[in-house]
Amino acid sequence: MTQQQLIQTFLPILILLPVLYFRMRRMSRAQPLKLNRLWIRPAIILAVVALVLLAPQPHQAVRHFAGVDWAWLAVAAGIGAVGGWYWGRTMAIEVHPEDGTLMVTGGQAALLVLGVLILLRLGLRTGLAVEGQAMHLDVLLISDASIVFTAALFTVRAIEMYIRAQRVMASSQKTVA
Repeated sequence: MTQQQLIQTFLPILILLPVLYFRMRRMSRAQPLKLNRLWIRPAIILAVVALVLLAPQPHQAVRHFAGVDWAWLAVAAGIGAVGGWYWGRTMAIEVHPEDGTLMVTGGQAALLVLGVLILLRLGLRTGLAVEGQAMHLDVLLISDASIVFTAALFTVRAIEMYIRAQRVMASSQKTVA
């Protein structure tokens, strides 16, 4: 491995470790959950994914997905949805006793899921760059599948959090009344 390849491999890890550390500290504290804004991030992600998958790329021919390609994208979306559901379930949602606002606290399992995803993405990128051609893999399809996976992950996480937050609000209103 050359020095440039080592830098390309380990520099993202060295940048991500402090980011994950500070993210973990922030997630361990309760933060307000704005239920009416929970849809914004998934909507933006889904719009970007649609642009990436369906719009022609610069200096590239329009990509047409075959049936097998759509099947792989569906598998990636399904796995992402399961991961998003699990991630959403690990978020502790409660009503603040003083002002009645929803508060969310991220669990350590959620950060573990995020860390595994980042490491998997780095490993995939490095492995595909080295062995992709030799193994006759469609690197673009794998990249598209990881994008679809991520979109499903964050979308289903938001849906799960929204559903649970609605239940928490309803049960807190019953106990007050």
